[in-house]
Amino acid sequence: MSDKIIKGQILFGINNIYTVSVDNKLYQCRIKGKILKQSDGLYNPLTAGDIVDIEPDSLSSGHGTITSLYERKNVFTRWNRKRMSLQLMAANIDILFAITTPNEPPFRPRFLDRMLLSEEENYEKIIIMNKADISPSPDVEERIADYNRIGIKVIKSSAVTLEGIEEIKNLMEGKYCVFAGQSGVGKSTLINIIMGNNIQKTGEISYKYCRGRHTTNYSVLIPYKDNGGIIDTPGIREIFIEKVVPEKLGFMFTEFREFIKLCEFIGCSHIEETGCGVKHGVENGLIHEDRYRTYLKLYAEMTELAEEVYGCPYS
Repeated sequence: MSDKIIKGQILFGINNIYTVSVDNKLYQCRIKGKILKQSDGLYNPLTAGDIVDIEPDSLSSGHGTITSLYERKNVFTRWNRKRMSLQLMAANIDILFAITTPNEPPFRPRFLDRMLLSEEENYEKIIIMNKADISPSPDVEERIADYNRIGIKVIKSSAVTLEGIEEIKNLMEGKYCVFAGQSGVGKSTLINIIMGNNIQKTGEISYKYCRGRHTTNYSVLIPYKDNGGIIDTPGIREIFIEKVVPEKLGFMFTEFREFIKLCEFIGCSHIEETGCGVKHGVENGLIHEDRYRTYLKLYAEMTELAEEVYGCPYS
């Protein structure tokens, strides 16, 4: 190996071989030993967007070894129920675009709720209502209006009419953005339109290389213009969030917070207790019933279903 250590960014990883971009040059890298203590217990030790140091291989051009991982600003994750471990989907992001449709596939608000929930608060969360050329039902319109009401921005987009594309591009300038959603929401088509003819060499290589091999396990970072990128995540059929202490769960719903202050009991579960501010908010139409049902389902997963979902009993 060489004595030179250089800094790069992970574009994607398959079978513990990571493609790292260093000044638009690509390196295929493995991890050196068990140096990444930050990744102990995770399904995948590294993900798209991670910043790492690599040691190039002096005998094999374009190959190297990852020697260290820089501290992450944040992560976008999901709980991998099959492997009973936390799966990293993206790191060091500025915006999460949670993509849905009015139909084809059907609008799933509680799926959206799960995508948007996180203890991380240092990245923006925006809903893209793709396929906006399809007329939404009144129920979908009402639910989207509630997301707007509670402060979650919704952008309507369409590959047919190009509605919303320029707004998305403007928001992406200089940012690292995750595109996430269930299978069939048109995420790849949307990305292709946004990228247009601006795909850099590195982005083109990483994107084309990964399209035919984009598994359910890994995300890919596509560089966008000079100082940003799209982290394209695999289509998600179901989503479980990272396990949290049940008492913290309510605070992850931003519109619950002002009502939690009104609860008569410290540590209120917002389920059975009398004098619960959250239940008062639901009963008076100030918290959407759908959002509350999402909370109830998640609370059950954190408690009586904890062993089934997370592999450990609730205590």
